[in-house]
Amino acid sequence: MNSITQIIEEINNINPKFKQLLALNQKQTADAIGVSSSTLELWRRNGIGPSYKKVNSGKRGRVLYPKQSIAEWLSIGIKTA
Repeated sequence: MNSITQIIEEINNINPKFKQLLALNQKQTADAIGVSSSTLELWRRNGIGPSYKKVNSGKRGRVLYPKQSIAEWLSIGIKTA
């Protein structure tokens, strides 16, 4: 079983830029977990997937996924698989 730290390290290895970031945007997160950006958006609307933070409100608001949240979500999926 992968620990949260190991999963974060795997996320960082997907793209060298990810190592410097605390949170990933929607496209980066979709790439990290292996789904399309539209699938991730659909999951978010349905309350599925990693937890996220919305920066600013409205249509111009950005959605960011902390790497810790992504890793925790992936570890739950790995445990139940």
